[in-house]
Amino acid sequence: MNTDLRATAKSIGRAAVLVMLLACAHGAALAQPAPGAGRPPPGPGGPPGLPGAAPEPDELGFGPRDRGANFGPPPLPANAPQPAADPRDLDGTWYHENVPVIQNVVDMFGYKTPLNTAGQKVMARRVKSLRDGTPFLNASARCIPMGQPSQMDLNMPFQILQSKDRFEFLFEEYHGYLQVNMDPAKAPPGNAYMGRSIGHWDGDTLVVETTGFKDAFWLDVFGTPASKDAKLTQRIRKVKTDHWLLEIEFTLDDPTYYTRPWSWVRDYNWRPDMALFREYNCELQTGAKGGLDPSLVLEPQD
Repeated sequence: MNTDLRATAKSIGRAAVLVMLLACAHGAALAQPAPGAGRPPPGPGGPPGLPGAAPEPDELGFGPRDRGANFGPPPLPANAPQPAADPRDLDGTWYHENVPVIQNVVDMFGYKTPLNTAGQKVMARRVKSLRDGTPFLNASARCIPMGQPSQMDLNMPFQILQSKDRFEFLFEEYHGYLQVNMDPAKAPPGNAYMGRSIGHWDGDTLVVETTGFKDAFWLDVFGTPASKDAKLTQRIRKVKTDHWLLEIEFTLDDPTYYTRPWSWVRDYNWRPDMALFREYNCELQTGAKGGLDPSLVLEPQD
């Protein structure tokens, strides 16, 4: 998040910090779905081997369901073009309309994010940096790709260009680009900020498995961590309710920071009216000379 939290974190308190974070379009803001969104809720005992746990506030006191009002663009006009009826045709422009929250504190079933000791240490350090008004310099502040989860959780449009053996995701913000190859032999090598993504169909659900990340990455504004050795799986399906949307279930398997794989769900609405992207100049977003905010500090490396 390339913005100066020093004054706000020290002087204006919880409510103002939340408003500022939600307004930070160039930060890696995530939207937390209602527990169980997209999948049946767990039974009385929860998922096998998991103790029941009510969602808890994060370290600065924000709950997982903090919300703003009147968020998002106006409704799509009734006469707007519609996507293809084919559930395997994902072509078009999509937009993440959910109001962001600033930290993933629960999974899709409402269970606490399963950080291990190392993950808890990193999370506590990053939250403390915000509380102290000395936020860490991250990929967003450097204007380099933030990784798939953060890139796909920004409240700005993205386009899917689909061909027989490849999907290309183009993002307005950060000029992001994600390539999903259906044939592993045609996929570029790993060691990329967005990783190496291989796709296959499971019925009408596109399953995308990504490994080979160039660097560790943040999942949200507060810095919920993922290591470069993580495996990210996305299950993408096209759904028709009262409007068209993409439902994407993300699953992160990362023993470096978590005790088990865990999942969250996001919805993206069909927005053909946003197909013409606005210009985005990341380096100008901070308002600081040279683009980098000098108040941001390097994060210690374990």
